[in-house]
Amino acid sequence: MAVHLVIRIAFILLLTCELAEATPPIAKPNCRSSCGHLQIPYPFGIGPDCYLDKWFEIGCNTTGGSAKAFLTSMNMEVRQINISSSPLNRHYSFVPTVQVQIPIIYSKFCQLAGNHSVTNISGSPFNFSASDNTFISVGCDNFATIAGIFPKVFGCKSDCKRDSKVDKEVTCSGFNCCESTNIPSNLQAFDVEFRSVNESNDREGVVVKGCKYAFLVDQVWLKENKPDPSSVQYWEYVPVALEWTIFQRNNHSREFFNLLKNSRKVSCFYPDVYTFYCDCAPGYRGNPYVEGGCEGNIINPLLFV
Repeated sequence: MAVHLVIRIAFILLLTCELAEATPPIAKPNCRSSCGHLQIPYPFGIGPDCYLDKWFEIGCNTTGGSAKAFLTSMNMEVRQINISSSPLNRHYSFVPTVQVQIPIIYSKFCQLAGNHSVTNISGSPFNFSASDNTFISVGCDNFATIAGIFPKVFGCKSDCKRDSKVDKEVTCSGFNCCESTNIPSNLQAFDVEFRSVNESNDREGVVVKGCKYAFLVDQVWLKENKPDPSSVQYWEYVPVALEWTIFQRNNHSREFFNLLKNSRKVSCFYPDVYTFYCDCAPGYRGNPYVEGGCEGNIINPLLFV
């Protein structure tokens, strides 16, 4: 019995080593797979014929001593690219994302108010993730809402009154800072409208001075870094999660889609009739968008116990 157990354990260890060594490809052949420490998986790519289309082209800037990746079509710095869910936790709610830097939006009474600009990615295969981001705003007498979503209202309120009933010890509970995870789906243009909490001020044209600012931010990054919202205004940029899909608008992308959907190691999903994205099928890991990218069939060790 003991010898049998040792053999089974040795087999599992050997299987684990073999799977670890068999690293599937993430980029197209003869293409760079990283920019500094950031992996660049296909359909993203660096250089001619290394990306699917212009939206997935990555520029790698190595000036200044550290490499930084950018989405060249939108001039956004890329911090992370997620193309596949965990091989041991496949789920149908997975959507591929890319984490990029976007500017904080300031009210006109801030020193950096000149940087108030809409982040507009309309027409691209990207949108601001409604499930992976949090909306945060800082300021007194502040009712901040995401602009252009009328008649629905997405935003939050914060105030600085001493008699406020909100918990001042809890970050962004409503005292000088507020947050909301209620983000509109399929959002492609992010701008903020700052108003007064006191509606009579808005109606009477009363101008309440004071810096207010707001931003969308990646929830995982927010949880890991726990920044002081009052200091974020000096950062200018924060990381946000963009969901992405692949357009089926030309013969190249349609041929690409047909190739992927016929692989037993790949599962593809269709948010609408014009777009799709894929994941490695349950039990596989890697990049579903390259040939041989989903490899290393994951075998449950409990089957051998």
